[in-house]
Amino acid sequence: MMRKLIAACLGIVMGVACAGDVPLISFSQRYALDLNSRGAYFRLTLPHQVYAASKRSDLGDLRVFNGAGELVPFSLEQPKPVPVRQTLLKPAAWFLVPSEGAASDKTRLGVSVGADGTLRAEVAATPGTKRDSDAVLVDLGKGGAAVALWIRLRDERYQGRIHVEAGDDLNEWQAVADATLLKVSAGGKQLTQERVALDGVKQRYLRLSWPDGMPGIAAVEVESSTQESASDAAIKALLWQEAAQVRAGASSGEYLFESDGAYPVESLRISLPQSNTIASVTIQSRGDAKSPWHDVASGTVFRLQGNNGERVSSSLRFDTVSQRYWRMLVDMSNGGIGGGMPQLSLGWRPAVLTFVARGSPPFTLGVGNAALTSTALSKDALLVGEHPEIRDASLGALLSTGADKQTDVPSDATRRTVLWASLIAAVAALGMMAWRLVRSGAPDGKR
Repeated sequence: MMRKLIAACLGIVMGVACAGDVPLISFSQRYALDLNSRGAYFRLTLPHQVYAASKRSDLGDLRVFNGAGELVPFSLEQPKPVPVRQTLLKPAAWFLVPSEGAASDKTRLGVSVGADGTLRAEVAATPGTKRDSDAVLVDLGKGGAAVALWIRLRDERYQGRIHVEAGDDLNEWQAVADATLLKVSAGGKQLTQERVALDGVKQRYLRLSWPDGMPGIAAVEVESSTQESASDAAIKALLWQEAAQVRAGASSGEYLFESDGAYPVESLRISLPQSNTIASVTIQSRGDAKSPWHDVASGTVFRLQGNNGERVSSSLRFDTVSQRYWRMLVDMSNGGIGGGMPQLSLGWRPAVLTFVARGSPPFTLGVGNAALTSTALSKDALLVGEHPEIRDASLGALLSTGADKQTDVPSDATRRTVLWASLIAAVAALGMMAWRLVRSGAPDGKR
């Protein structure tokens, strides 16, 4: 009889354990997955709706279901970070030359070319001399790609454009960059913008021209990368999401931004409210409203009116940050950014979901439950066979939340709680039944 009782209690516990697979928790959003063809594997580049619905920065609450409401295996490939370049600066040889005819007649350049390609000045010119008709030739030397050019300005105050062309033979030139150079002083502090992005120019020679008049130049330096630079395609592939909420902080020069999702952000665009504004800023982020702020990036931002329209600062780049809350601190020593609110745009690249189309359609994606943890497999573990074909899927319609009861899954914490409660109840029942059995079998005088 005792063995039967124990077996019954164990059966109760095992039954409850199996019941852990019974749906318990719903998702805040559920989407249809549209498959454009038949196949075993499908991939989906996650759009912003999924990030906005997710309650976890690692997308750990994401699940994929088939038409029967069964979970299907999937992998989640996070975007590989584009490295923030560690740079090396070195002096570059530069020469003042007549701009007229420089593109077609090397004899009029005022320089000679050595056997190794090195430029040498034929007519001495005083460094920093400013002549409206002058251009500048820069010899970058052999090997490598130039990430940027730094024009060290001799003038105490300058604002103007620079046009950069590149070539290998001093005859044929290709436009590679246009930028604004800036050097201003106010309140005992100085703001400068002397960097001209070149994005990996490989030609040896550069020709610089000055639409707004040539500045006095103290030195020219070339910036190269100490690690492999991100390709132009990777940077241009960024998606941009405007901050959902913007407000002034408690202190002067503090601006708070909140995004609608924990996007994997690697670049920021800052739009200033007033024209002719220059400011030094520090960008910070955090995962929730109670966590401490952490520095992400800093730099100078500007919005300046010129002869050919308005010019704005380039975006700030940094290592990937997946957080919802952002703060911009503006140096107020020079007046800050004036009235109005700045706008922040987040540059990010989405993760790729790959899943097995096991079972019958329709396939759906559930997301939005902070209690869940990731069940994603590695891509290598998911893909089997030789050269498996992966077809494209797309995010379909947002489905009614009332249908979630067919595809909900319990969280790990809920499953553990149910199992422990069931085990305790089973042990208590076993003890009660054993006590009654002993009492019923004992002699009357010993009850």
